[in-house]
Amino acid sequence: MKYNKIYVLAPYAHATGGVELAHQLVDYLRNHNQEAYIVYVKDDEIVDTNTVTENYKKYNIALSNSIEDDKKNMLVLPEIFFDFIYRYRSINIGCWWMSVDGRYKYTATSFWESLMFNKRFIEILKLFKRIICYPSLFKRNSNKMLLKEDHRITHFYQSAYAQHHLYNKGFSKVLPLSDYINTEFFTQHTSERQDIVLYNPSKGKEFTKKLIEYSKGVEFVPLKGLSRQELVDLMNKAKLYIDFGEFPGKDRLPREAIINGCVIITGKLGASYFYEDVAIPQDYKIETRKSNIPLIKKRIDYIFGHYEDCFKDMELYKSRILEEKKVFYNEIEKAFI
Repeated sequence: MKYNKIYVLAPYAHATGGVELAHQLVDYLRNHNQEAYIVYVKDDEIVDTNTVTENYKKYNIALSNSIEDDKKNMLVLPEIFFDFIYRYRSINIGCWWMSVDGRYKYTATSFWESLMFNKRFIEILKLFKRIICYPSLFKRNSNKMLLKEDHRITHFYQSAYAQHHLYNKGFSKVLPLSDYINTEFFTQHTSERQDIVLYNPSKGKEFTKKLIEYSKGVEFVPLKGLSRQELVDLMNKAKLYIDFGEFPGKDRLPREAIINGCVIITGKLGASYFYEDVAIPQDYKIETRKSNIPLIKKRIDYIFGHYEDCFKDMELYKSRILEEKKVFYNEIEKAFI
């Protein structure tokens, strides 16, 4: 084993894709005789608890409420917890970039670095709103150690988008540590589908709203407030899933839609720009400009009329999604075992 103990930080009592990913890492490590722990965090402090979050009790998880600061150990930090670097002097650090955008938009970072990251005008406006409403999010020195190479730090990337970002920042100690989606509820798709467009109402909502207003007569269904089974049932009924929001990493909903038989259309933001992350033909990736709305509507109509042919264009992406668990396990082996 490369490390005596491995600690992985995760938000306390949260159930999201990133939190589950942290538990999946610890599960695999423990199943392969590595001493590994989840460390829960709330309000920037380690939580003293012996109870695994309900959604993740199916995994082989051990909890720790302390971290042994030893050079033979490893501490894995999702991007929301990078500031924990400064609390320890000896332990090896793994900075796990599950989300690139999340680091600069929703967590403690420097204002100027956030400003440099957010290039679009609308994002700059949102940034200034956040600094007025939530000034504690921005810490002047929080990225000091991350701006230079450090012998203790390895940067792990979940997406090619994150890999590109890390190389642009000048880091060389960079390794893949991706993820996989749970296939427990996935079913084989059927050609008996309806002319329905599914979308995530929390992503790219302003642009999607304009598209819906333009596309009279098209049925758009938001994926909101659904059980897992209800989500799968909808995905097995619809022909299309659209996503014009940010892709801070390899998002889960588009992959779930593909596996359940939906054709997808995305924008070109974040990871959706990278073919390595979203392996669909360029005809299905359309920039989120108002002038492109008629083109998107035309594309929707074409997919409705040629669903089977269009879904064949998703086969490469689908096959890569089905290999994700194997790839993720290989990455863990190389990085930690």
